[in-house]
Amino acid sequence: MTNQDAKFLTKDNSQEAAKLIDSKELVGKLGYLNILHEGEVYRLRVTKFRKLILTK
Repeated sequence: MTNQDAKFLTKDNSQEAAKLIDSKELVGKLGYLNILHEGEVYRLRVTKFRKLILTK
């Protein structure tokens, strides 16, 4: 495991505040957003029941 990987596994003790983004800004009118992470594409979408689902 690299140092970069380890930062995802540990609690962040910095004073930086986490960003708060409205899901409507992310998914837009299409209702989904493709995310590239570590060379893999994931899709974040809003269901008909207005829940968020992340799939690979």
